[in-house]
Amino acid sequence: MLAFAEALARIAAGGGGPQALAGHLASVLDAAVLIEDAEWRHLALAGTGDRSVPPSVRELLPRDISDASDGVGLSAPADARARAFPIRAGEARLGWLSIFPATGNLDGKHGLIRLTAASVAVELSRDNGGSKGRRRSFWDRLLARAYDDPIEAREDATARGIVLAPGYVAVAIEGEGLDEATASQKNAEIRRVCLDTLGSRTGDVVVIERGGGFLFLVPAPHEVDAQNARTAATLIPRGITRAGIDVKIVGGVGQHAEMLRVAQSVDEAREALTIARRMFGGARVMPHDDLGVYPLLYRGGGNRAEWEAFANRVLEPLRGYDEKHQTELVRTLRLFFDVGQNIKVAAASLNVHRHTVFYRLRQIAEIGGLDLDSPHDQLTLRAAIAIDALGG
Repeated sequence: MLAFAEALARIAAGGGGPQALAGHLASVLDAAVLIEDAEWRHLALAGTGDRSVPPSVRELLPRDISDASDGVGLSAPADARARAFPIRAGEARLGWLSIFPATGNLDGKHGLIRLTAASVAVELSRDNGGSKGRRRSFWDRLLARAYDDPIEAREDATARGIVLAPGYVAVAIEGEGLDEATASQKNAEIRRVCLDTLGSRTGDVVVIERGGGFLFLVPAPHEVDAQNARTAATLIPRGITRAGIDVKIVGGVGQHAEMLRVAQSVDEAREALTIARRMFGGARVMPHDDLGVYPLLYRGGGNRAEWEAFANRVLEPLRGYDEKHQTELVRTLRLFFDVGQNIKVAAASLNVHRHTVFYRLRQIAEIGGLDLDSPHDQLTLRAAIAIDALGG
C-alpha cells in the first residue's frame, strides 16, 4: 500500500494527470479503468487491451446512491464484478472512477482504488481552480438549468470572460469502436473536423467533452443560423471520411434554443444520437426535427397534448397548402394508406387519374420533407394521421 501511494505521488509530481494515474491502477489491478468527471466528461481510459468497456457508466449506476465509499455495482452490459468509486473533495463529488476487472474480483483492493481516486480528486480540484475551470463551470451550471434569470446568466458569463450568443444549437457527437491505444488521437481528430465543419461566423463554438464524446454548442442568433448549423452537422461524417479518419461516428442535433434553454437543445441532441444509433445504424448525424414519431416512442410515449402537437407539426404544412391552393393532399395521403398504398384504387376512390395521385404524393413529400418510400417516414405519417383522426 505504501509503495503504491508513493508511486501515485511520483506520477502526480511529474504532471501525469488522470490518464497516468488510471494507467498505473490498471496495471496493478489487471483491470480496465475509466475516469469521468461529475458532468460525465471522459477523462481517462486505461487497461482495456482487446476488451470492450462501456463509454460511460452514467446509465449503469443505480439511481439512488447513498454510501458509495466502497464502490457501487454496475448494471448490464457491465460485468457483474465491475464497480464505480466516487471521486470526492470533501463532500463534493467530482466524478467517478470505474473498474472492470479482467480476472478475479476487487476484494481487498478497495484501498488502492480509493487512494487513486483521492489523487485524481487533487488533479481535478487544481484544474477547476483556473480560468479554464471557471469558464467550464459556467457551462456546467447553464446545462444544469441553474440560472432562472438571463441577466444573471449573462453577468456571470461576463465575469468569467464568456461572450454569450442569444441562442444556440446543440450537436452531440460520439466516435464508435475506438480502442484505448488510439482513442485520444482519434478524438482529437474528430474534434478538429467537427469544429472546422461547424465553425460559425456568429461566435465561438463551445466544446464540452461528455461520456467519451463531444457536445458542441453552436451560436445561432437567428433561425437561419440554426438551419445552417443543422445542415453543417449532417456533413460531419463526410468531413471525417474526407480527412482520412478511420472511425465511425454517430450524432444528433437539437432544436434552436434561447441561451437560457440551451439544456433542452442538448437533451434533444443526445436523444437524436441515441435514436440514430439504435434505429438507423449510426454512421450519421441526425437532427431531432427529422426523427418524426421516434422521440415520443423513445420516451415511452407522451401525454395527449404532446401527441396532438406532433400530429399538427407533421400535417399542418399539408393543410396550409390545401387551404391556400384548394387541393386535397391530406385526404389523398389518408386514403393512400387506407387502400394499402394502391395507386389505382386510390385514384378510383378520389375520382382522379392515377397520375394525379402520383403528383400529389410528390407534393406531399416535397412540402413535408419526407420520403414516402421510407418505412421510417411512413411510420411518422401514419401515426400523425391516426392521432389526428382519434382527436376528432
